[in-house]
Amino acid sequence: MIYELIFSLNYRIFNLKSQIFITSSHFANQMINKIGFVFDLDGTLIDSTKIGDIIKQKLYKKYNIETNEELEKEIEELQYKIMHGENRKNLGAKIMWAIFKKIGLSFFQRLNALRLANKIFKEEIPKINIFEGTRELFEFLDENSYPYAIATTSSSDEVDDRLKKFPDLYSKLKGKIISRDSVSRLKPHPESIELASKIIDIPLNRIVVCGDMYSDIEMGKSVGALTIGVLTGFLSKERIIESDPDFVFDSIAEIVPNINKIKGKINN
Repeated sequence: MIYELIFSLNYRIFNLKSQIFITSSHFANQMINKIGFVFDLDGTLIDSTKIGDIIKQKLYKKYNIETNEELEKEIEELQYKIMHGENRKNLGAKIMWAIFKKIGLSFFQRLNALRLANKIFKEEIPKINIFEGTRELFEFLDENSYPYAIATTSSSDEVDDRLKKFPDLYSKLKGKIISRDSVSRLKPHPESIELASKIIDIPLNRIVVCGDMYSDIEMGKSVGALTIGVLTGFLSKERIIESDPDFVFDSIAEIVPNINKIKGKINN
């Protein structure tokens, strides 16, 4: 009788250990195969980049500026060079100042143009919208337990101005937004994605970085993350390709139908 009790107890302990081992192995495999996403904000999730075109149209009209195809190409190249330099909080002002100088505005005209551009920007921000497919993407990520975060060079106040119009999306992103106030060094420096990795608890090499700028792609590549360039921002497809992302999509709406390709690329 005692031997039977001992045998029964040992069997139950063995069975319990086996179940714990199986459960632990399953959990470990889930963690190994888990991926997360880090998104840029402007030009990736939010259609705020068109404000630049509105500013350009209004200022050209005010100062009677006429351009031709050659000058527009030179302006595009100028913008790209500045964007490909230091990524800092006054980048927009630096770009506009260079463009105003290029089109022949005097020093004082440039000062007034910057003030007017800032006024137009503040007027247009409440009118912006999120890109088509954004809500569906985050619903998909939530339903399939893909963690995510935002890494943006906008300030926390600027993020609030952009996202408060979309409370459903904003609530999903609470505590997951890395703004320029969160870090000491901006993209393409990896500080933002390193912080995002801690927030979403995903290793850097299991993260998918999605953005419209070279700085997003370079940040991701610098830490071994998978990168997706989207064509909804400032840069053309040719410029995005120059940054050599793993994928180039027309927009973030293409992430869901390509999720298996994305996972396959990371696992390989």
